[in-house]
Amino acid sequence: MIDGMIDSTTLAMVGGVLGMVFVGEYLSLGADTGKTLKPSEKKKATTASITFTVLRALNYVALICFVWSTGFLLMNYRYLSHSEGSETEKVRVAKMTWTLSLIYFFSFFGITFVEKENIDVATESSTHSYSKPLFQAAYESFVMSCVSNLAIAHLCVNVAYDLFVLTPPLYFMRIFTGDKIFHYFTSKLIEWTVPIVVGPPAVWCGMRVWINDLEYFESAKKTGRALVLSNHGSRVDWLIGMFSGFSGTGIRVGFVCEWLVKYLPLIGWYRNFVNQDTFVNRSFESDKPRIEKRIDEFHNSNTDMMLFLAPEGACVDHNDMAKKYINDCQKFAASQGYEPFNYVLTPRYKGLTCLARHVAERGEIMSITMAFVKDGKLLDERLHSPDRVVPDLYTLFDGWGGSPLSVYVYARHLDNFNSKSPEEIKKIMMDDYKNKDELLAHFHEHGHFPGVTLDQMGEFAVNHPKVHAHILLHNLLWLATAYAAGVLPLVLRSITWIFATCMVSCVTGKYLYGSTMEAIPFETGIKALMMWMYQRKVKKGKDVSTTNTCGDSQQAY
Repeated sequence: MIDGMIDSTTLAMVGGVLGMVFVGEYLSLGADTGKTLKPSEKKKATTASITFTVLRALNYVALICFVWSTGFLLMNYRYLSHSEGSETEKVRVAKMTWTLSLIYFFSFFGITFVEKENIDVATESSTHSYSKPLFQAAYESFVMSCVSNLAIAHLCVNVAYDLFVLTPPLYFMRIFTGDKIFHYFTSKLIEWTVPIVVGPPAVWCGMRVWINDLEYFESAKKTGRALVLSNHGSRVDWLIGMFSGFSGTGIRVGFVCEWLVKYLPLIGWYRNFVNQDTFVNRSFESDKPRIEKRIDEFHNSNTDMMLFLAPEGACVDHNDMAKKYINDCQKFAASQGYEPFNYVLTPRYKGLTCLARHVAERGEIMSITMAFVKDGKLLDERLHSPDRVVPDLYTLFDGWGGSPLSVYVYARHLDNFNSKSPEEIKKIMMDDYKNKDELLAHFHEHGHFPGVTLDQMGEFAVNHPKVHAHILLHNLLWLATAYAAGVLPLVLRSITWIFATCMVSCVTGKYLYGSTMEAIPFETGIKALMMWMYQRKVKKGKDVSTTNTCGDSQQAY
């Protein structure tokens, strides 16, 4: 059956990709995990270095043999699945090579590292270091990558169905009915899609979200219009925002995000054509008309929406560009009379002058601070801390392995600043971010926000049986549609290639950048390449002084 649906060439190519990805996991973990030996240990290390080098070379030989034999056998799958005919010499050699490679993996491969002491390996998706042989760490990372990317491939195919099959009729209808009917049906389509997006992290991977005042948050949603201003401590802020709109009183959630997102395949396209998010270029003069036009479209069609954004405008890691951005923001805070923020960046404020019109007539402006916790440890801790981890989709799906993500939200009211001047709004936002910084500092030190312990916080509830049923129904629908259209084999091959592409993107990010950056699918590989190009410019001495600065002239959002 599989052979009829997915051809052997595709299986062989994906098998080869998986083999190369495993090698990539191995190399990415081993690239920066050497230990500094004590003087008393140097002589012993020197004596063993030649033996270790030979054994390490054998490891790579075994990996190459395994990848070749696996690919060759998969390419000859059809021939091997029939009883007639005798095996060729090449097939027998491939089988023998494959078997010997596996024997080597499960015996000598890991042992070669035992004598060289255990190496501390901190995987990107983990919040703590642990001591294990490098091969074991690579194997565990590879397995979790497979599970996470299967979940991402599942997300992609379901969103693609809603985007390519269910959305075009709505745009055709819009020609004759206008925005009011169009926004009504896109809101219904979003209600249909959202459980596919937020369901797997919540019901499969154990993600849970709490808030200090659930009643206040629900009342804000019931007004029909809300402007939510969040810190930018993760790459999945958008998913948490979507989850908060899905739980309890349902409301459509719109986002303000960077222009690159709408060009990223599938999820980015969906957010552009269905969710109709507002995409900005960080130039207030050019973006202001676009923001106002989008808000007016929803107001004119009387569509309820919670507008969610992170005024910081950037999410920082540990690279040179991020360090420069952090330093610029801290200098800017000092220039405004504030102590440098340690947990948050300075907010971009100019765009809020037109975003506030969303709640000019009714609604609520809400400031929220999100703390991301895993294994009892705050991930979005001090900006300069080497222990800081920026959660992404892979962090969420790692919960499948028994280490789920918990998100704690502190929400508070902000006065409407629709009639305020830009300078007054800047002061309001800087005060708010000073408060956010203090909230996160308190959480980091005490394990909870001030004035509310963790057991006093309300949880965003999710109906697990309902979400499971919705996911099942959604998958049955696209499977039935593809079968009826006679394209099911093509769709299954496409899913296979999406999975392989995500695997390659993931390991590329880990190897080039040291971690994943998966806000939405495929982003890790793309941004890792962009960061690599930036580093090349720096090494060549090119001027990058205008990149990601945080001075007053750059405070667009």
